[in-house]
Amino acid sequence: MKAAPVAPFRPFFLLVALDAILGAAMWIPIPHTGGATGAGEWHRDVLLFGTIPAMLAGFLLTALPRWTGRPPIPATATWPLVALWLCGRAAFLLVSPGWGLALASLFLLALVLVAAACILAAGDRRNVTVLLLLLVFCGSAVLTAASLRVDLALRAAIAAIVGLLIVIAGRVVPALTTAFGEHEGATPAIRPSRAVERIAAAASACALCAWVAVPEAVPTGLAAALAACGQAARLARWRGWRIPARPVLALHAGYGWIVAGFALLATHILAPAWVDRLAPVHAWTIGATGTLGLSIMTSMMRRHGRRAFARLGSATAASVLVTASCLSRLLAGPLPGDPSVWLALSGAFWVAAFCLFLDSYRRLRS
Repeated sequence: MKAAPVAPFRPFFLLVALDAILGAAMWIPIPHTGGATGAGEWHRDVLLFGTIPAMLAGFLLTALPRWTGRPPIPATATWPLVALWLCGRAAFLLVSPGWGLALASLFLLALVLVAAACILAAGDRRNVTVLLLLLVFCGSAVLTAASLRVDLALRAAIAAIVGLLIVIAGRVVPALTTAFGEHEGATPAIRPSRAVERIAAAASACALCAWVAVPEAVPTGLAAALAACGQAARLARWRGWRIPARPVLALHAGYGWIVAGFALLATHILAPAWVDRLAPVHAWTIGATGTLGLSIMTSMMRRHGRRAFARLGSATAASVLVTASCLSRLLAGPLPGDPSVWLALSGAFWVAAFCLFLDSYRRLRS
């Protein structure tokens, strides 16, 4: 009897967990010891262009065929992408960060081509935004690898990731909120509003583009404040507090970090003495990406394991620990004393969260 093909999310989600654990575990001593690679560069090379691309690949290669009505992505496309990602990580560790970034750029380009083939073959205009954001992410990786306008490229990469989170979570969070609500016997909580969706999307796009181009300008701060209000209104209409299921609360909390990121960006620009410039970056990359990433990956594993409403204590604890990781990182700046303690604590919480995700991966695979 022929074995069923392996879903693309399985190898990539495993790699996400291992990369997140090893990357953060190796990073924790950096703030204390220094070295050739600083903490900022380590974040850039490991999290931004290693863990997050694998997370996106696992989700999109699995979800895009369903979204577009196309056949599943074949193994002949999945496994070469896995091999290319592994080559990038090996090059980063064994050769040089430059070679690792170059191969990460090639991986993202390959992912763009696979996604484009799926979206364009289906004539699916709805997912063109996903494709454009992936292209921006790929372009930022190329610029970073070539050491061209690195600061601008990194902001573009983060903006693309935030944009992808807004698009993906904007579909996943309401759908799962409704599904869990019906399972729990609650009245569907979603109150859709096309006007709120359009205003939130336009405000967020303007704020992110302005931040990439002129990160400290007052109009950028005003746009970020408007985006925070728009995204908060969008989140409020999903009414997640009415559903008692913990997976739903984790998803809504993760989306709340997107709102917090825009609010922190606006506060930093309009009142810079109150908020550090990296606070919104950490709210987006640790808080939103970590919490939403873990929650959405676990939900996808539940669905494909035919245990869509399974309760996993390890998954809930992982979301709590990622939130603690982000809060610890945000507290490292304003609190008096040695910030390295908070930095180490943030890294430890991150490692523990993805260790628990590995436990969820094991349970849902069996």
